[in-house]
Amino acid sequence: MKKMMYLFAALVMAAALGSCQQDDNEIVLKKGDSGSETVLPPSDAGITPVVLEGANNGGNVTCAEVAAEFDLEEGYFLCGDKVDYTDGMFAGEFPDGLNVEVKDGVYVSFSLDAPVIIEGVEYVVGAAIVKGGNSANVYFYPGGSMGDKNLTAPLNRSGKPAGLSNLTFCLVKANPLVIALKTYLAVPVAGEQVSYKRIGWAVSGGLGVSTEYGLHMGYNYYDFNGNNEFDLVKATLGAIEGPVGTIKASDYWEENEHFLEVVLEIDEAYNFVFDDTYLYVGSLAGYEGRWYKAFPWSVEGIFAGSRVFRINFDEITM
Repeated sequence: MKKMMYLFAALVMAAALGSCQQDDNEIVLKKGDSGSETVLPPSDAGITPVVLEGANNGGNVTCAEVAAEFDLEEGYFLCGDKVDYTDGMFAGEFPDGLNVEVKDGVYVSFSLDAPVIIEGVEYVVGAAIVKGGNSANVYFYPGGSMGDKNLTAPLNRSGKPAGLSNLTFCLVKANPLVIALKTYLAVPVAGEQVSYKRIGWAVSGGLGVSTEYGLHMGYNYYDFNGNNEFDLVKATLGAIEGPVGTIKASDYWEENEHFLEVVLEIDEAYNFVFDDTYLYVGSLAGYEGRWYKAFPWSVEGIFAGSRVFRINFDEITM
């Protein structure tokens, strides 16, 4: 009987050891090569954070540690100040043009209307260090970002994100891509054959729009890590009439080639179609002062309810 009891106890111990070993393996699978643990959910831009504890006892993380974590060269980031967050207020300031909001003391959002200019150089956000508890979530943006939402500190023991204690932005030099567009609009004309009548034009809204007499065309910065949807605005030389559609842009890889896709759509409330269309994609310097008919991509003589431009990045001049 004693032998039976010893055998049973041994089997229980073996099962327990096996269970512990399985748990350990599951933990290891959740860690990267450097041992840092990743936490879901990702931000609105789809960036999954990496948990770093930092070299100091308090768990604060520097931009240099972030660069080392992601195998980036030394000096890759321009490190912003660590700004403490207490009682719903930040104890310091972020660079001019970097807008930051915190919801419920936990959820961080940031946005840039344009790259931040520091000593004459343009920067965007390369990483965000969101500290809470004894560690920080690091959101790394390859290529830089103009904005993101729902960034949090790591989870605490309750399984919920810890309250925000401080926030640091690591900046990278911007290589901004801008998108601008002018398109003529037309409406169908009743008759035995399909025909269209041009009734005006629409342009990209965004930055650089003048309210003075003229074209009223603006440009928008493309964010490789964000949602790129811009207003398509109907206008005359004398006035801006308002949005009539959207300009959506996204990039993807196909057989080791990088493409940008720009999609133009008219809102369902309007009976317009696209007439001649002129699209600019490239650097801001290449856009400023350029006549729209000299934009590098265009469609002429074809009427359509929507337009899609598919552009290889090798063709884009920066």
